[in-house]
Amino acid sequence: MKRMILIAAALLIGLSASLLGAQATAVVRVSWTVLPFAIISLEGSGEYGDSVVVVTEIPEPTAFDLARGYIELPGAVTLRVMSNTHWTVLVQALSPTLGTSYDGTFTWPVEHLAVGVGGDYVPVSLSPQPIAAGKNGQYLLAVDYRVNVPATGVPAGDYRAVLLYTVTTD
Repeated sequence: MKRMILIAAALLIGLSASLLGAQATAVVRVSWTVLPFAIISLEGSGEYGDSVVVVTEIPEPTAFDLARGYIELPGAVTLRVMSNTHWTVLVQALSPTLGTSYDGTFTWPVEHLAVGVGGDYVPVSLSPQPIAAGKNGQYLLAVDYRVNVPATGVPAGDYRAVLLYTVTTD
């Protein structure tokens, strides 16, 4: 009987120690969420954000421009996009015109301007228009401008495109 009590006591002590050890065990769960982001900048500016404003002077059309009906400005702007998700770049005009002649007789409507990336042109308007899209990574976008000119030419004036480029995540 003494032997049974000793064995029972030993089991009780051993079992208590393992139960105490189990109670001292803790489980830690670590988790995190990577939020989607996309940022845009002008190439070389080093300032990133969710939008950039670009002002580009529109040159006087040449005889060749008048003959084909438009002025083309290849690589007018280079944008840099960085993102960890799908993104879309939008463009919109900040002014309803490209300017007015010095004598005030001619106003160049902003709808005469189209913006293109990779040869696909989109007409510019006061509301945002998608011009490029991509996946996660870092991209350089060479943006071309095409401005329709009247057959009669453009009188001397102050003409420029004031555009807002915005990047959004999908």
